[in-house]
Amino acid sequence: MMRSERNSRNHPYEPARLLEESSEEQIATTTEYKRHSIFSHHEWLLEVGSCILAVVCLVGIAGILLYMNNKPLSEWVTFPSLNASISVLTTTCTGLFMFSVSEFIGQYKWVYFKEEPRRLADFEKFDKASRGAWGSLKVISTMTPSLVTVGAIITLMRFAFPSFIQQVVSIAPRDISTGLANSASFGYAHSYNHLDKYSTPSGLANAAVEAYPQDPGMQSAIIQGLYGVTPIEPFKCPGACNWTETHISLGFKAECRNVTQETLKTAICERSEYREKCNMTTPGGIGLASQYILTEHATAYNMNVTALASKQSIEGQLQDLPEIARFAIYRSTPDASYRVHDINITDCSLFLAVYAYSDIQTNGSNISFVRREVDFGVENAWQWPTAKLSSLHTNETTNGDVHIPALEMNYITFMALRNFLMSTTIVTEWLEGGFKNPNLGVSAALRGDVDLTKRFEGMAIAMTNYLRYGTNGLTADGLVIQSVPWVSINWWWFLLPAVTMILIILLTVITLVQNRESRRVPLWKSSALAVLECRLQLYDEKLGSLQSAGRGVDEIEKEAKKIKVYLP
Repeated sequence: MMRSERNSRNHPYEPARLLEESSEEQIATTTEYKRHSIFSHHEWLLEVGSCILAVVCLVGIAGILLYMNNKPLSEWVTFPSLNASISVLTTTCTGLFMFSVSEFIGQYKWVYFKEEPRRLADFEKFDKASRGAWGSLKVISTMTPSLVTVGAIITLMRFAFPSFIQQVVSIAPRDISTGLANSASFGYAHSYNHLDKYSTPSGLANAAVEAYPQDPGMQSAIIQGLYGVTPIEPFKCPGACNWTETHISLGFKAECRNVTQETLKTAICERSEYREKCNMTTPGGIGLASQYILTEHATAYNMNVTALASKQSIEGQLQDLPEIARFAIYRSTPDASYRVHDINITDCSLFLAVYAYSDIQTNGSNISFVRREVDFGVENAWQWPTAKLSSLHTNETTNGDVHIPALEMNYITFMALRNFLMSTTIVTEWLEGGFKNPNLGVSAALRGDVDLTKRFEGMAIAMTNYLRYGTNGLTADGLVIQSVPWVSINWWWFLLPAVTMILIILLTVITLVQNRESRRVPLWKSSALAVLECRLQLYDEKLGSLQSAGRGVDEIEKEAKKIKVYLP
């Protein structure tokens, strides 16, 4: 059998048909397409429903964001997690609206070719635009802006949609305060009375002032301060804490000043060729003495103390309050022959003080607070006791916006403190050279070039801390600060998802209007079977039409289920 015969059997050809109709008549031919109710599943029910569900998903995301804004992550107690819930809603939202957008773009191509003759190549652009980003970019860059351009823009925005939603939610650690009983405490004191622990008032009726029992805790605080031991704030906190209220506490303060020139002017000296002995008085009224014997010894340090309570009359004792003690320190540097040089005389005062503690915060072993001295508004708010077992005290008062509670210091406790400050532990002298110093006390801590102002201020702080955390201390409960994941919403990032949804709603409405029954546009959407239903009819090299039997996509799909085809 010849090849031509085999080819003719395998590929039979029909005789060409001659068309007599004109091109205008073919183009004008109108095909009727069966339509249904607008919300029928044969029309736009699925697409409109998908858009509505997409809007619901986005509103759900917005609702979650509003609920969780500026809240700890622990507020989200449902399953799944916050991020997972938003991710699920975001994925569902994009899937729903892209189903509709794809159908709208696919349907618009039939409107596009219904309006007027178009280039056949545009048919493929519509198909690619409904499927992905590259086709959408080609539509935007090569076609005149139209409704399909809106669909292409939405398709591109779909890729940024999840990222922008993720950027809306910011989860970062934040310190928050939680009230946990007995877990955070800060000390303060309104009184000082050591007798509760070390003695009883009843046994002191006939005791001499010098026999009043001492407070070893206060003695320790004084010594630590003078020796430069940094006082430790013995607060209680399991980690990081804060206290929101202001707390008033009884305490002490110290002030020092250089009085070298003023004191030396008062010196009365006995001099000879080889020795000198001087007595002098500081501006605070405290006597000091110094001496040197050439090549033998010289005074390198001398501290004397006077206490307010040493005055005899109550009026005299009250006059100097809140100052309770004065210290005078003489220091010099003897040379090899024990002639003195670099004489320095410092006058220090110890006062009763009242402090307000605010902005208290701790972190681990560190504590910070604002401490300011309380001003009573009067020169002296302290009242002297009229009986041995009563107390120095102030009345409850208010100055400005500061409420000052009643404060007190037991008289016997006060006198015991006075006795210690005037004892040989504090009142000390040190002579360098061939001299047997019988009274060492704290001389080793304060002579030389030690910063006396710093040491006495440290002593006052140590004494104050002892009051706040000692026998008379009170406890202020604080708040424990915990670092927890905190949710913050950056609403600017929500702008793109919101704009995307607005465009989808507009695209839906315009598509429904544009594809109304009166337009007689086939409702084929993006169906591939509908394309097979069409037959290209050419009239010349530049003009043709798409011919179809006028069937709806549901009819085409039913028939497609019955027909088997293959590619020969």
